[in-house]
Amino acid sequence: MLLLKQPAERLIHPVTIAGQSTISALHSVETVARGLVSGAAALAVTPSLFAGALTLTIEGGSDGEHYLITVQADDAEGERREDEIEIACVNFDWAMPDGGAPMLTIGEFILRFTFEEVVRLTDARGDGRIGKDVLVNALVDAQAMVEAAVSGRYALPLDPVPVLLKAAIADLARARLYPGAIPDGVAGQARAAERTLERIRKGEVPVPGAAAADAAASETFVLVQTGGRAYPDGLADF
Repeated sequence: MLLLKQPAERLIHPVTIAGQSTISALHSVETVARGLVSGAAALAVTPSLFAGALTLTIEGGSDGEHYLITVQADDAEGERREDEIEIACVNFDWAMPDGGAPMLTIGEFILRFTFEEVVRLTDARGDGRIGKDVLVNALVDAQAMVEAAVSGRYALPLDPVPVLLKAAIADLARARLYPGAIPDGVAGQARAAERTLERIRKGEVPVPGAAAADAAASETFVLVQTGGRAYPDGLADF
C-alpha cells in the first residue's frame, strides 16, 4: 500500500492485516527510510490498538523521501501476520512566479494521474522521486493559459476554483510533461481542454461559481460638476 504524506502533515492511518481489520495483538512496528534523500528526517510512527482496531499516527519525514513501515500483528484468529505500508513524503506547496496561489495542487494532480505516472514523467534524476521543479513548471504554464482564457470575463483569483478549470490545468500540464511524442489519449484531453478554454473566452461556456469581471471597476473616473457662482453679483460692491 502506498500513502502520500506531506512533511508537516499528521497522518492517522487504520491498519488491516491480510484484509482483516480486527487485530488481536500487536507485536512490532518498524520504519525504514529508503535513502532517497541524504540526511532525511525520521518518520515518527505511533501505534494505537483499541478494541481490535489498530491505527498508526504518522508524523515528520522529508520531502522526496520514501519510508517503509512494517507491522507485525495477530489477526482475529490469533495468527501472526505482516503488513507493509509505503509512505511517499511529498511537499504539495507551490506558487505562481508572481506569488499567486495555485488553482491545482500537486496533491490533486497526483490523485488524478497516480503517483507512479507523475514520478515517471518528472523523475529526471532517476531516483524514484517526483521532480518537483519539472512538475511545477508544467503547472505554471497550464495555469497561465487558464488565467488568460478566463480573466477577460471573470474576476481573479477564483475561490473556490471550479472543477472545470482544475481539470483543464491537469490535462494541459500532463501533456507538457511528455518529453517526446504524446500518447493520443493524453494529447486528445489537452486539445479538449484548449477548446473548452477558447469557448470560455468567447462566452460560450460559463464557469460555474465564478464572479463576472467588472470592467468598470478597473478604471478610475473623476467627475467634475460645475455650479453657479457663490456670489450672484460677482462681488461688484466689494
